[in-house]
Amino acid sequence: MPRFISEIRFLSIADPPDQLHLRQKKNAASLLEDVSTFATFCLGFHDLTSKPTSVWYHLPSPPPLLAAFVDCTLISICAGPFPSPKSSGPSGVPLALYQHTNDTPTTGWAKGDELVNPLSRRPRSFPNFPRQIQVKPTVWYKDSILSFSRSSTKEEETMASFKLVTGDLIRLVETPHEKQQNVLASMGGLEGVAAALNVDPRQGLDSNNAADLAKREESFGKNYVPPPKPKSFLELMWDAYQDITIIVLTISGFISIILSSTVGDHPETGWVEGACIILAVVVVTIVTAMNDYQKEAQFRALNAVKEDEKIKVIRNGQPAEVSKWSLVVGDIVRVDLGDIIPADGIVFDEKEIKMDESAMTGESDLLSKNADNPFLLSGTKVMEGVGKMLVVCVGEHSQAGIIKSLINGNRPGAAAGGSDSKTKKNPDAADDQIYVEIETPKNVATLEEETKGGEEEESQSPLEGKLYNLTVLIGKLGTLVALLVFVIMSIRFSIDTFGNDNKPWKSGYVSDYLNFFIIAITVLVVAIPEGLPLAVTIALAYSVKKMLVDNNLVRHLDACETMGSATTVCSDKTGTLTTNRMTVMQLWIGDQEFSSATEGVGALSDATKEALCVGIAVNSTAEILPPKVDNGLPEHTGNKTECALLQYIRDGGVEYPEIRLNNEVVHMLTFSSAKKRMSVVCDHVPCVHQGATEVVLGLCQDMQRVDGSIEALDDARKAKIGDEVIEKYASQAYRTLCLAYRDLDVPAEETANWSDEDVEKNLTCVAIVGIEDPVRPEVPGAIQKCYRAGITVRMVTGDNITTARSIASKCGITQPGDGSLIMDGLTFRSRVLDAQGNIIQSEFDNIWPMLRVLARSSPKDKYTLVSGLMQSNVIPHGPQVVAVTGDGTNDAPALKKANVGFAMGISGTAVAKDASDIILMDDNFNSIVNAIKWGRNVYDSIAKFLQFQLTVNVVAISLAFIGAVVLEQSPLSAVQMLWVNLIMDSFASLALATEEPTPQLLERKPYPKTQPLISKKMTKHILGQSAYQLILLLVIVFTDDPTVHMTIVFNTFVWAQLFNELNCRKIHDEINIFTGITKNRVFLYVCVLQVAMQYVMVQHTGDWFKCKPLSVGQWFACIGMGFVSMPLGLVLRSISMKNAPSWMALCREVDEDEVRKMTSNSGRGQELWVRSFARIRAQIRVIKAFRKGLQSKALLKG
Repeated sequence: MPRFISEIRFLSIADPPDQLHLRQKKNAASLLEDVSTFATFCLGFHDLTSKPTSVWYHLPSPPPLLAAFVDCTLISICAGPFPSPKSSGPSGVPLALYQHTNDTPTTGWAKGDELVNPLSRRPRSFPNFPRQIQVKPTVWYKDSILSFSRSSTKEEETMASFKLVTGDLIRLVETPHEKQQNVLASMGGLEGVAAALNVDPRQGLDSNNAADLAKREESFGKNYVPPPKPKSFLELMWDAYQDITIIVLTISGFISIILSSTVGDHPETGWVEGACIILAVVVVTIVTAMNDYQKEAQFRALNAVKEDEKIKVIRNGQPAEVSKWSLVVGDIVRVDLGDIIPADGIVFDEKEIKMDESAMTGESDLLSKNADNPFLLSGTKVMEGVGKMLVVCVGEHSQAGIIKSLINGNRPGAAAGGSDSKTKKNPDAADDQIYVEIETPKNVATLEEETKGGEEEESQSPLEGKLYNLTVLIGKLGTLVALLVFVIMSIRFSIDTFGNDNKPWKSGYVSDYLNFFIIAITVLVVAIPEGLPLAVTIALAYSVKKMLVDNNLVRHLDACETMGSATTVCSDKTGTLTTNRMTVMQLWIGDQEFSSATEGVGALSDATKEALCVGIAVNSTAEILPPKVDNGLPEHTGNKTECALLQYIRDGGVEYPEIRLNNEVVHMLTFSSAKKRMSVVCDHVPCVHQGATEVVLGLCQDMQRVDGSIEALDDARKAKIGDEVIEKYASQAYRTLCLAYRDLDVPAEETANWSDEDVEKNLTCVAIVGIEDPVRPEVPGAIQKCYRAGITVRMVTGDNITTARSIASKCGITQPGDGSLIMDGLTFRSRVLDAQGNIIQSEFDNIWPMLRVLARSSPKDKYTLVSGLMQSNVIPHGPQVVAVTGDGTNDAPALKKANVGFAMGISGTAVAKDASDIILMDDNFNSIVNAIKWGRNVYDSIAKFLQFQLTVNVVAISLAFIGAVVLEQSPLSAVQMLWVNLIMDSFASLALATEEPTPQLLERKPYPKTQPLISKKMTKHILGQSAYQLILLLVIVFTDDPTVHMTIVFNTFVWAQLFNELNCRKIHDEINIFTGITKNRVFLYVCVLQVAMQYVMVQHTGDWFKCKPLSVGQWFACIGMGFVSMPLGLVLRSISMKNAPSWMALCREVDEDEVRKMTSNSGRGQELWVRSFARIRAQIRVIKAFRKGLQSKALLKG
């Protein structure tokens, strides 16, 4: 808010600084005199009326012109140090004085006879130039007193704490590549920007200074882009109302009210049924909207968890981790291979960094980042190298954030605490041009359309295809029955009225035909399983929430149920099957072995000790942090193998931070799965190397002994080391690494352009270490559960074949004499790939059924394995549904290729997580087993509801059809059928879709892709229960006059469904249907609510729902007849279906191309059939519906 002040101070850069004080004056002339004096002093102008030579700003018009304005506002006295526009004049403070009258538009300022834009955007050449300072006379007329006001803008407050503001930093990042170096240099380079942001690049921010962190958030914004504004409840109601059947029912209800009230036989009560239909529509719409509202809230919360992640930073001079949302401008981020950059920044201390910027530019080529090209953009991926980054733009002000804000429909920079003067409400402010002038990346302009189109092209989950098949089948049958009901009822009425009775036409007959039409539409409504989309959504949402408790963060909903069909799990070893808490167990140096760090490091000569410890310290980016709790273990961050090596030398009394401080890395060759080694070149020590033992040892020509002496290595000596050391350690399930170095005969700087082969040759072996990564205690049991569940576990590891065999045996993946095949990556590639790298499927099919371990494998091997399994049609194994785990950047293709990709939540890179379907929050294989259990539970939950829903549909449709043919009316009124189908079924979906999974789910084989959605057992129960209920209801219908007994028909029908709901809790012919019922409180609450609502409807609604109150005896009769459904269910469960005909298994998966063709080419009539399926698809992929605001990575990855 503006505040009145007595003076405004302007500083000049003259030495010493001169100040001008504008004090309250008695008249305007003296004020203008002071302004003139100040301008003359600063700019060297002797006459205020003379035309200025400045090309930057204009001086004001003469005082007489200003005095002519009454009640004007004098604003924009702008000051800031920069070189004078005169080539030879003194440096000073430029001054601009503009007028703003009440009649002048806010888009410009009057100066004399011309209109000029306000000076609210500083020149790029002078980023420190401040914004406008407003001086406002409240009344200016001749001798009136002047009072001054100043608007305190966000930017001015920022300038008080920092020398740069958000607009400066945005323009810095947006500067074209060819000019970035010059602009950065003009600001003092990285050090200058860091100084302007009050941060030391080496120490980072002070995490204990909460006030400074809060000030940065307030000045530069939070690292968060608000999602699209959620739909209001009324908007959700409108969306729910868009169902064509609901619209038809509404129209029919209103027509019924009008006709019944005007031309009907009983106008005083005839309107009731139409009103009830409208009421039912309103209730259904509200219930649907409430479900959607709750669903959106749940998934927004889920995505908040999913999108948040830990970012590695440097604070207080120490490595630390902070939430991505807590990242602020000025933070120093540690950039590692596989990271997705969380904000815009300037890279430094970079080591061979290469970026994938396709998300922002559309270019697929990797770009090197160094001092010549130092800017990293948010959303881009680190594909090679390591380094550090100074954060300069976060959230809505980052390049990805700006694009995401525009896509979300938000105004960039509108987040609370994240704005400066460019975010003010004036839409024409000059600074808004920085958003208008953004060069749109070639792949972002059509991003949204491509995303939508891409979703249509994605492969279906098995469940989706079967649900589509079912919906189309039911829709067609329902349409046929509805049409027959309308035609038959109309013909019967016409014959009886105009033929037999020979009655003349009356306008009141229109309401009869309308009633037939309403009943037909209601039959169609009953036919289409409206509760099915809700059941699918509830089952998935409930499972996703519970899976999060089991350390499974589901990113794509369809992956949840796909896991229920998984037949193969291709698992990494490290961290998934093992604890990922690695420890060096053995150290081998020159034919001597050491089992403890104290013994090993202490026994070495100075030369050997230096070679070992320096090689471990500098050839690593990992960190050992103090324990978070007293007497706890040290915290390991980074690569766990590197952590084990660092911990080893620390235990031996050597502190690695000091070694790193004294040995700056000049050149780094980062680890890759192809090379299986990494190397660094430092300025004061030899080039050091580490990697897979057989690989690095093969590059060595010498070996250093404990006493520091050097021994030559020939092939025979290497082979002996392999047999006596490497094989020995591997048989004990130790991972082995070889450490080596090379003395360079040239300065380290000259190696920058060397190839990997030039650097990594003629090495001297220092040591071989054996590292143990213990198998998780729960893994063997979990793998046995997988085998009992019909799921094959295959281990894919980078360890050598001996280590892999030992680990597989400990885990239970292989058993003695089981014929398991263990193969290394080289052999695997040579057998299954042709010269062009394509899979030879016939050869692959000969290998994979018995393949259990793939050792010394690369991410490419993992991708080949996954692809081959998914393409295989080996009988009897059938099509494979493959789940795969991955943690590295190069695992991303395999994660995306698999039916379900699991990324490691702890050790996984951001790129791997982005490519996955589910994130294992604890990196534990046992969590995969939990995911399988929940996936099967989702499938079963939907099947339970289908068994219940289809029984209702078959009985209701059959009863309506028979009644129409025989009685010329439906025994169940339109309102009653709506009640059963849309209200009761919705509650049933809630009850049946929230069952907890049982251990028995893992005692059966997985459902194959060809498994019918409605099994023979389910069909048996649907037909058996439908036959009983239909016969019972028809007997009641035809044994009494149509008075109270029609209410008995309705009440008996509902009670039969309530008891059958209990039957449907078990769909695999389990005898005890009450097992676990007390654990599902939702089921119990829903049952009580359904009973209460049915009682109220029968006893207290009267003509509204065409019900008559029943006596106690009639209630017991209805309940008793409905109860028979339970013993009938017991009888049905005892009937074997082994020899049942194949037609009883319904809704196998349909071809994806067929589904896509039918959904895209369907006409209006077919749209009715597939509408429920469309809703199911939409709700199954509900997370993708929020991709605009909640999956920014998916939106930006191109």
